[in-house]
Amino acid sequence: RLDRVYDSSAARRALDWRPRHDFRTVLARIAGGGSVLSPLAREIGIKGYHRDRYADGLYPVSE
Repeated sequence: RLDRVYDSSAARRALDWRPRHDFRTVLARIAGGGSVLSPLAREIGIKGYHRDRYADGLYPVSE
């Protein structure tokens, strides 16, 4: 379940902005054996915005 989705299409159009990390780059990192997180996200880590930390990361993962 997704609780929110962010759409950057307006910024892409208005500012001619292109993100460094998008769904395609995440899939490529995973396919190459890397982390789903970008290098910056790994460096920043958890900053206390979420009150819980789970064994799998920030969010609970159910199968």
